[in-house]
Amino acid sequence: MSTGARGFGLAALATSIVLSAAGQLAMKVGMRELHRVGIGALASADWVALGPALSWTIVGVAAYAVSMLAWLLVLARHPLSYAYPFLGVSYVLVYAVATQWSALAEPSSPLRTFGTLLVVAGVVLVSATGAHRQPTS
Repeated sequence: MSTGARGFGLAALATSIVLSAAGQLAMKVGMRELHRVGIGALASADWVALGPALSWTIVGVAAYAVSMLAWLLVLARHPLSYAYPFLGVSYVLVYAVATQWSALAEPSSPLRTFGTLLVVAGVVLVSATGAHRQPTS
């Protein structure tokens, strides 16, 4: 794989990871907003009350959809056994942002943080293998 093609594949991988995490976070904010206004707002079609919930959810779904398209580009350029573990980085991003962003204020704990660091260690080990080359048949 040429340097340019590899760079494009890695950019697609990073895009997929970041947009996947962003999509999950936005969808969570949207569902929190929907829960806050109540399901009755859906029945009464109170669009003013539903606006933030729908906006966050639509942005989240769109980000997730684009992340899937980027993932398809990754699959065309890297072996699945190399690329798939990198998706763990999206879990790390979601945890880090969800615990720091006031819109979510998710709980953190030393054990969860340690588990998240183990995910990072696993991704580092997979990337260090040099297994990004296509296997020969």
